[in-house]
Amino acid sequence: MRFTYTYRSSDGQRHTAEIEAESRDAAFAKVRAELGIKPIKVTAVEASRQDGGSPYGRAGARPSRGGMLWGAAILAASILVLLAFGIWQWAGARNARPYQVMTPQGPVTYTVATPLPRQAIPGDRRRIEQAVAQERDPPVAGATSCAPPVFAHAAERWLARYAEPGRGAQAGPGAENGLARTRSAASAPPSAADFEAALREPIRIASTDFTEVVDLKRIVAGMKREMRAYLAGGGTAEQYLAELEKRQRLEISYRERAEQRLNELLKEQKGGGSRQDGGSPYKAAYAYWLKANAQLQAMGIYPLALPDALRSYQMGLDIEE
Repeated sequence: MRFTYTYRSSDGQRHTAEIEAESRDAAFAKVRAELGIKPIKVTAVEASRQDGGSPYGRAGARPSRGGMLWGAAILAASILVLLAFGIWQWAGARNARPYQVMTPQGPVTYTVATPLPRQAIPGDRRRIEQAVAQERDPPVAGATSCAPPVFAHAAERWLARYAEPGRGAQAGPGAENGLARTRSAASAPPSAADFEAALREPIRIASTDFTEVVDLKRIVAGMKREMRAYLAGGGTAEQYLAELEKRQRLEISYRERAEQRLNELLKEQKGGGSRQDGGSPYKAAYAYWLKANAQLQAMGIYPLALPDALRSYQMGLDIEE
């Protein structure tokens, strides 16, 4: 085999040459014995280990015992991490499976709620307010137990107060601007630990839930996902709730200003705002109602009701068309 050896001459210059030998050790000894040179380095010309040398490097050096133990520890830790991840995935999948519960009223199936963005919930307002207040309709005659609560955690019920843009615990004037005040008078939100516990569990929908309750649960599930992302970004539960409160106040204020402006237009045009073009005095108010509602709906806020005067005007437009 051919080997390359490197040596330094008496003048300090570095030189490289080749020599034939049976092995690397033999090449090293041959250079010293026959040429009288002490080589700095001897390497095989071929890239493969055809010299029969040890796979552990020069002179058959093996890794230290400490290095081997350290490698074994890293391997064991990796296995434990993969095992824990697999258990977590298995537990999450199991926790997401539908299940059935027998009640006096019959079997009830529970499934995990898929997240939904904050938006106005159509339907019976009483059912929505009862769900937020953690109330259920009275059980049917002969039942031995009441239906389970709408939300499993007080933290979820607190988030439900902010589920609908423009509607919530901090209601403005008028019953339509928010939940009943007697049901939204909780003094303080749950603790950060309560929210952390709620974030670890999914919200489940019962097969007996009303459509309004299903929508409410899905919205709260979306808010929990948003809150997880907020906390992962370095925020706190208190800061997230403060952002919710601020956002909701702005939404309520925006809707109140739109409603106030619509009432002003109706008063102006009803009080003798004659039009030179001979058109209806409610044309401008109706145009504003359409524009304001389009903006409110784009923000997820429930729309302005159509006043009776504009309803008559709208019917006239439908007949003319």
